[in-house]
Amino acid sequence: MSNAGSFKTIVVATASGAVLTWAALSLTSDEAIQSAQIATLESRIEGLESLLAQKEDALNKARSRSWTSGVQTQAATRETVAKVQAANTAALDSALMQAEGSSAQAPLDSQQVLRDLSSKSEGDSRSFSAKVNDLLAINPSPENVAIVSQGVVDKASNPEILSDQELEVLYQSQTNSDVKRVAAQVLSMRGDNRLIEKQVSGAEAALRSDNAAERQQALIELAKTRYAGAANAVAPLLQDKNMDVKMNALLALKATGNQSHIPMVESLAHSSNPDVSWLANDVINTLQNLSDKARTRVTSSDAIAELPAVPGD
Repeated sequence: MSNAGSFKTIVVATASGAVLTWAALSLTSDEAIQSAQIATLESRIEGLESLLAQKEDALNKARSRSWTSGVQTQAATRETVAKVQAANTAALDSALMQAEGSSAQAPLDSQQVLRDLSSKSEGDSRSFSAKVNDLLAINPSPENVAIVSQGVVDKASNPEILSDQELEVLYQSQTNSDVKRVAAQVLSMRGDNRLIEKQVSGAEAALRSDNAAERQQALIELAKTRYAGAANAVAPLLQDKNMDVKMNALLALKATGNQSHIPMVESLAHSSNPDVSWLANDVINTLQNLSDKARTRVTSSDAIAELPAVPGD
């Protein structure tokens, strides 16, 4: 029981006793004595009530001080925690910056990566495509994509290390457009156009997009194939109402077409737009030097020309 509770009990007991005493006194016949005793009891009760009020006031103040102290303590604790967290964050940021700095100072050895992709050992019997997929799953950086693409082209004449089946696995398992294209180009270099045809058909939906930017991007990707089959997909966009799309279609035809595609461009050579007519004539001049058999298979030089560049080179 608390001090306040005990004190209240005493007051109640005292007051009850006073009432009983007053009742007993009422039985006496001496009114003067009764009055004096009642006055004394009333005075004692008033004193007890005053003391109780003082006790309660002191208790409330003590509780108030305790609550304020607790709030201040909690606030101080939160402030300390915030400072520690800020210090930890700053330390982590510093460590990351140092790690990035170290990485920048120690450039990746692309030749070593290529050797690791091509070689097999007792401790690592993974195929070329499995190593590529693992590497890009861990770090699909532009640098790694460029190194992998170079490695695939380098193995075009070495089916023992990179078989046709491995090229198909790489094409089907990869999501990076450059790696997929290069795998398709190398298989075309070996006389099999199945994957490069898939690459072309995969872009046809974007060529029909209502979004001009999407049509342009599809044309850019098709131009990189350097494959005559892409020229047939490009041809309808030579008449696109969007001037930027039309110009990109001309550039894509220049990169993929051959002599057989010149009739598609001839009407644009006389366009009233000087930019269109100039580029159309440039395309014709380029294509007339290529036989109608040119680019029906991707060549090594065409594949190399479209390899993604290693950042910093």
